[in-house]
Amino acid sequence: MAQSRTVRTVTDTGTPEPVRPAPEDGSADADPGRGARACAPPGGTRPPVSWAGLRPLLLRLHFYAGVVIGPFLLVAAATGLMYTATPQIEAVVYRHELEVTPHGVPAPLSDQVAAARTAVPDGTLSSVTPAPGRTDSTRVVFERPGLPENTTQTAFVNPYTAEVLGQERTFAGWWLPVRAWVDGFHRHLNLGEPGRLYSELAASWLWVEVLGGLALWLTAPRSRGRVRRVFVPRGGPKGRRRTLSWHATAGVWAAVGLLGLSVTGMTWSVHAGASIDTIQSALAGPTPTVSTALPARAA
Repeated sequence: MAQSRTVRTVTDTGTPEPVRPAPEDGSADADPGRGARACAPPGGTRPPVSWAGLRPLLLRLHFYAGVVIGPFLLVAAATGLMYTATPQIEAVVYRHELEVTPHGVPAPLSDQVAAARTAVPDGTLSSVTPAPGRTDSTRVVFERPGLPENTTQTAFVNPYTAEVLGQERTFAGWWLPVRAWVDGFHRHLNLGEPGRLYSELAASWLWVEVLGGLALWLTAPRSRGRVRRVFVPRGGPKGRRRTLSWHATAGVWAAVGLLGLSVTGMTWSVHAGASIDTIQSALAGPTPTVSTALPARAA
C-alpha cells in the first residue's frame, strides 16, 4: 500500500502554509499558484522588458505600416517621375495652342489682347505673357467667375495673326490641366481632403517605418561579415533569407532619402504643416520677404 506524502510550503510572507497531502500519483503539485510564487522575483517586481520581447512587436508594426505606406510611396514615385516629364507631355497634348508657324512681323500686343478679350468676354484680365520665342503663342490670362480657387482661364493667341488658338483652364497662373492633374495625384491622389489626409498619414508614419526597419536589420544576428552584410545583400540561391537581405540592404541605402521625403512631405501637409508653421513663428523664423518700396530721392 502506497504511503501518502505531506508537503509543507512557505508563503511569500515567510509563514508556513498548512500541511496538505501530496498527490499519490506523483503528479505536479495541486496548488496552481505555487509555481508562479516560486518563479516570481523578490518583492513581486516584474523583470525588465528586453529587446527580444520588443522585436516581434516592432516587426509586426513594421509590416502593417508598410502595408499602409507602400501604395503612397509607389504613387508618389511614379507621379513624381511623371511630373518631371510634364513639359514634354504638354508640348504634345497642347501643341495646337502652344506652337505657331512664324511668318511676317508679329501683330501689336494690344491687338492680341483685344482678340483674347473677345474670346473671354466675361473674364477680368489678370496677366499677359508675350510669346517668348518665334514659334510660341502669347498667353492672356483672365480671372473668371465660377472657377475654382487658384484657377484661371487662359487664351492662347497667335502673335502673327492675333487669332485665338484655343482656351484652357490654368492653375497657379501657368500650369495646364495635365500638369495640374499630375500634381494633384502626387499630393492627394486627386481625392480631395480624404486623399490629403491619407498622404499626410503616410508621410507621418514613413520615418517610423524607416527607423523601425533599420533597428530590426542592424540588430539581426550575424555570424560572419557583420558590417558587410548590413550594406551588401546576400547572394546564393533564391529564398526568404535572400529576399529579406535585398529588402533590408535596399532600405539601408534609401533611408536618408526616405527620411528626407517624410520631413519635407510633412511640411506641406495640412495638420503637421500648420504645426511646423507655428513652431517657425515661435522661433521668429518666418520666410523673408523682399521689400518693394523705393527709397525716397534726395531733393
